[in-house]
Amino acid sequence: RGAAVSVLVQVVVCCGYTGVVSAAGTPQKADSEHANDRFYAGVGIASLAFDDGYGGIDFSDTSAAITLFGGFSLNDRISLELSYDSFDAIDLHDLAGSGTLRYDVKTRRRTAAFSVLREVSLKDVFDWKRDWRVFGMAGAYRSNLHRSVLTLNTSRTSASDDNIDGLLLGAGVLYRVRGIDVRGYVRQFGVSDRNEGREVGIAVQRRF
Repeated sequence: RGAAVSVLVQVVVCCGYTGVVSAAGTPQKADSEHANDRFYAGVGIASLAFDDGYGGIDFSDTSAAITLFGGFSLNDRISLELSYDSFDAIDLHDLAGSGTLRYDVKTRRRTAAFSVLREVSLKDVFDWKRDWRVFGMAGAYRSNLHRSVLTLNTSRTSASDDNIDGLLLGAGVLYRVRGIDVRGYVRQFGVSDRNEGREVGIAVQRRF
């Protein structure tokens, strides 16, 4: 975990330095255009491909859920963002275990994340009329996993809770129009140790 925190600090410092340089080189007109819409909040729908394990058996599943997020723009290029989602990450039935054992496995995953986002305006780069942007993100997250396992052979149910801390990386594309942003994105969780899951989604956000 110490190595993960160290990497995150380096990312934040790097992004913060980039933000200062960008702010210094950005015309005052751009700052004035976005001075009144520093905050944003949004909702999206996402698909999560999640890897889990029980009793020495590895398994994976895909699920969909609603995601919530909000953030603050340091300038027109750098933002700080908090997000939350809750997935029925694993819902598998009659799963083969060791020997003759068979399982029903359900894992509910709740995740809170903090990320730094860096945008690049394609409108500025290619002199487009419409405000399309690409962005990258890096951050840290904590997931709470509630796992319920039914052993079909014995009708015995066991439950456990685990917390997972890790780093995430992501990227996406965003379209800005009249205070409303539409974005598509992908986020990879557990990049510093193991690939816990990959989330792909689309979202709408409102700036204010």
